[in-house]
Amino acid sequence: MRGGNMPLIEDTMDESTPWLVSALRERFQATETGMIIDANTDGNFTWCVQISAFERWFAELESLLDQTLGRRIAHAAAESEEWHWMQQGELPTPWFKRRAKRVDTVNEDWKLRGLGHFTVLESSEKDSTLLVTNRPHTSLAAGMANAVWECIEENRYRFQWSDRGAKETVIQASLDNRTIPNQVPVEYNWNDVDGNTDDLSRMYDLARWESDGFWTVEGNRTVMLHRDLFIRFEALLSPYISQTERTSDSRTEWCGIDELDRLVTWDAMADASRQQFLASGELILIADPEHWESMSLRHLALQGLGRIVKAESIDANGGVNLHLSAAFHPAIVVGRLLGCWERAEGRSAKAKWTSDTTGHHIQITSRREIAD
Repeated sequence: MRGGNMPLIEDTMDESTPWLVSALRERFQATETGMIIDANTDGNFTWCVQISAFERWFAELESLLDQTLGRRIAHAAAESEEWHWMQQGELPTPWFKRRAKRVDTVNEDWKLRGLGHFTVLESSEKDSTLLVTNRPHTSLAAGMANAVWECIEENRYRFQWSDRGAKETVIQASLDNRTIPNQVPVEYNWNDVDGNTDDLSRMYDLARWESDGFWTVEGNRTVMLHRDLFIRFEALLSPYISQTERTSDSRTEWCGIDELDRLVTWDAMADASRQQFLASGELILIADPEHWESMSLRHLALQGLGRIVKAESIDANGGVNLHLSAAFHPAIVVGRLLGCWERAEGRSAKAKWTSDTTGHHIQITSRREIAD
């Protein structure tokens, strides 16, 4: 029993790797608000997600937006990874074997984040061939690899990539002499309440080491993805959907969000999250509003997505007001909660999201009016 609650992960068949779990707990700190903070960065919130769930979410997003988004998320990953290493401080600068020691530093970081193993296959003055083995997702691997290569070499590079199968991504990096400014912090338009560290269960409590940069939880490949990545991805999507009309039958009202491109993006991100959750086959039982709070520990906080701190019934048909002090990303969290409601109630739902100084308020009701 941890934190006064029953454990959220059954440990009767615990096959975790103790040193890995200890290292993950030290670096990725759980908070009472249901978030996970990467202690090696300036408080960057982190999603502990099974790669199969991420890939299902990403595929649903591409389908909903009717676009191929691999290059968009690769460039978002490159920007986010550059920002990550800027926060880490300078890479080692020894007199001898500087490149090799910098590569080792990158792989030590990636080992805990589950991002695979970075290798330099060939390098000349202008062109380099990079390899990520045990990669979790090929577009993420390509963008992140190019970013760390820029940090290692202290130069800018254009990149393209190919997937060799067997969890390997090959990246071709070409010297780019353009002056490109360094990354700056991203901004987001919602409020999160800071929370103290806590000992609530997290998915990585059962992390099992498999290979370099590759660990699993109960047999499922798992990675640590920063919120910064998703916000940069959202920003890179905007120019490509600026002419897209928003559906008149959107499931969610995003109060305070006025930009059409953001509304379209959040609608799609939320619906992709809803569909991904429903496809997972998770069972949800809600008999009283208070059950939402315990449900959120398993389906939100376990992954660092947030935690419901208050739930109130608003009608006789399952309608509920939910309050979260913090959320990894409103669209992803609202979509997950819509999926939970639909699984519990057996019918389609709609939501209304607002954010104020106390965090996030989400109202979920039946999507179609029910006769008395």
